[in-house]
Amino acid sequence: MVDGLSDMLSARVPDLDIVRSFVAVCDRQGFTRASEHLSRTQSTISLHIKKLEELYGCNLFIRGKRKTALTAEGEVLLGYSKRMLQLHEEAKARLRGTHVEGVVRIGIPEDFATFQLPVVLKRFAAMHAGVRLEVRSAMTADLMAAMSNGDLDAVVARRGIGTEGGQVIWREPLVWAAPRIDRLEQQRPLPLVMFPHGCVYRPIVLQLLDLAALPWRISYTSTSLSGIQAALVAGLGVTVLARSTVTQDMRVIDGEALPAAPQTEIAVFRRKEDSPACDALVSYIRESFEDAPNLAAPLR
Repeated sequence: MVDGLSDMLSARVPDLDIVRSFVAVCDRQGFTRASEHLSRTQSTISLHIKKLEELYGCNLFIRGKRKTALTAEGEVLLGYSKRMLQLHEEAKARLRGTHVEGVVRIGIPEDFATFQLPVVLKRFAAMHAGVRLEVRSAMTADLMAAMSNGDLDAVVARRGIGTEGGQVIWREPLVWAAPRIDRLEQQRPLPLVMFPHGCVYRPIVLQLLDLAALPWRISYTSTSLSGIQAALVAGLGVTVLARSTVTQDMRVIDGEALPAAPQTEIAVFRRKEDSPACDALVSYIRESFEDAPNLAAPLR
């Protein structure tokens, strides 16, 4: 009787490896990238998706020649799949007895804190009730200085292109953004809305303009992302932003009007001092973004 019940349940409950394959296809936007990320063959990933479709009796993807998109049923299942994996990680952490205590002071840049990190920090706090988080948001240079002075234990910050140090957790293209109506990119000198000195990619952007022999002037400076966005929407100039911070009131400048902006890297840095609580947080942040690099709400 027990064996029969076990067989019946296993036929109706998806294996977590299969669920993980489904989420990876969604996150990596394709079967090939999912197979590379999970170190599995593409045929195995395809078999996992087929088993899920048979289990739930519906198609999860619309398969085209150039693009694979989720069906309406697939979109619903994706949310549940993330919750399955999240609950699994929470249960694993508790049952393994990974109990840590202490205070972790962490710094995060505002234009990244608004989107991805709050979800990760909330889940970490739920799993580690004995850890108290103190979060500071500022520009990268200020955060790194605070960590050097001993005021922060860890920093999630933008890393300069070609530099080393820290563990990269996120890569995202930078884009030129402008007001939706005004064609300010055609003005000379080019009006720029910029973060002040201390912004990692400010000198890179100015150097790109100089190399392209495009005259520029800084028309507005703000230390906050909201200030930059407001000035941009108001038509005070153009700027370079991470793609995820471009709002509906803005326009991404396409074509060859301005030199292509580089990719930005977000890395997590920490002090040398031994701290189990900080170790746990840094590992959790890194693993969260490794599992869900393309979504605003990471899996774990």
